[in-house]
Amino acid sequence: MSAKKMRKKAFVIDASAIFNGVLSHNLLGKKYLPQCVTYEIEGMYRGEALLEEIAVKKDVIITIPDKTAFTEVNNQANETGDIAELSECDMNVVAIAYELQLKNNLVEIITDDYDIQNLANHMGISYKGIYWKGITWVHEYTWICTGCRFKSKKQMDTCFECGSSMKKKVQRKKKRS
Repeated sequence: MSAKKMRKKAFVIDASAIFNGVLSHNLLGKKYLPQCVTYEIEGMYRGEALLEEIAVKKDVIITIPDKTAFTEVNNQANETGDIAELSECDMNVVAIAYELQLKNNLVEIITDDYDIQNLANHMGISYKGIYWKGITWVHEYTWICTGCRFKSKKQMDTCFECGSSMKKKVQRKKKRS
């Protein structure tokens, strides 16, 4: 049996997956939950019950990503333009998966958030939806000046070249398999 088949998969879970019942699924392997996700769950309908369920699970690890991993995810999100769509907690989800993958773990993000899936796909990190099908196209975001047509990967409200307003454009590309 190959070393890859012998390793157990590590799952990184976001709030959408928790809310959509991932804890009741039989996922074999450790489940990593960014600490910020617990704060998001607190505000959800049935949040207290979900937090109690997490507390009794022995295979759920609440953690925060290291700064180096978070910085790389931030850089990648800037490159794709996803930075404008992702919350800091969303980026923590991807950063923890990235960090685990760097440590030679088999990793899968469990999320129904298409923006997280888009960035994970760009970074070569496996992901799966829990309730929704998942992305079929990846998006790259650019901002284009309505005046001089200057393009930027970074979100801008006004063009620094001519001062006109910037408009967000989405380019769809086939998803990496």
